[in-house]
Amino acid sequence: MELKVKLKNLMNDKGLNGQKLARLSQVSDSEISRILQGRSRPGLDNALRLAQALGVSLDYLADDKLDSEPPEPADSLSPEERKILGIIQRIGYPEVVTILENLRFLGYEEAMSRLVGAKPVSESEKDLSDLRPPLTATSAISARASSVPA
Repeated sequence: MELKVKLKNLMNDKGLNGQKLARLSQVSDSEISRILQGRSRPGLDNALRLAQALGVSLDYLADDKLDSEPPEPADSLSPEERKILGIIQRIGYPEVVTILENLRFLGYEEAMSRLVGAKPVSESEKDLSDLRPPLTATSAISARASSVPA
């Protein structure tokens, strides 16, 4: 489908005339008129402005072989991830980075407080059934003496 036909269809769908499209896209109404008459093809800047104003991709607008807007790629984000991204956009990126840095620091502080404040586990609380008796100095000397040939 030719650009002029696409442009006319999109304008009709959106309820726009040439002047309204010119204001939305910041492309002169004379340029839009020439495009609609098939006497001109817009440059890259104007084509991009027209595509953005009409809510279509530049590919669709510029490629005469495409008769319909290509489908959007499938959204790989879960609803929870989408919600988190929305919150991040409302808060702002620098503030989110600050929050995450503080959380990382607080996590470090919590881990350190658990390590420092941890109570030691006494030997009586352990299951000693499968442990060998501790090696004492006397048992080490006697074990060494028995292993040396006479």
